[in-house]
Amino acid sequence: MKKLILVLSILFALYAWTGCSDDDITTPELTTDEYPRIFGRWPEGATDGTLGEFDIPLDQVLNINVQYTPADLCEGIWYLDGREIHRGVGLTFVPSVVGEFNLKLVVKTPTKETSREAILVVSEPTE
Repeated sequence: MKKLILVLSILFALYAWTGCSDDDITTPELTTDEYPRIFGRWPEGATDGTLGEFDIPLDQVLNINVQYTPADLCEGIWYLDGREIHRGVGLTFVPSVVGEFNLKLVVKTPTKETSREAILVVSEPTE
């Protein structure tokens, strides 16, 4: 009986091991016909349509880390109050004045684009 249980256990383990082969996994092909996607930290807007906010004191650095997909087909362009301030993945920004600003990220493929917007609130320096 012990031998039968051992044999069945070995057969089950072999079946489970071969059943989880990576050969069955297919990677989706992302093309320029796909809408780009933005993944990462972004503040939620309110239900009334008000944009979410990034809050930062004047003496701090704002770091926003995001990823785009399809990565090899996308370009990210960052705007502050409609003026381009950076191209690329992620943003490191050092504010120079106190105030509220519109921050926008536009991610484009050759045929499609998507965007995210937020309000950047820069307050007085911390002590």
